[in-house]
Amino acid sequence: MHAMEQLARERTRDHLELAEQLRHSRRQRTLRRATRMEHKAERKMFEAWRRAAKLRSGLESLDY
Repeated sequence: MHAMEQLARERTRDHLELAEQLRHSRRQRTLRRATRMEHKAERKMFEAWRRAAKLRSGLESLDY
């Protein structure tokens, strides 16, 4: 009986360790995805600023 309890405890501990590893990998994956999304948004923002600057310079040249 003692061996079965020990086996059950070890199995539970193994499952808890595996669950913690999975949580960690999911957090890492979520963080990488968020970082990619942030970089993509920054690139779009910079491109929008460049387009706006180009349009402003075009409008300014029409004023003169």
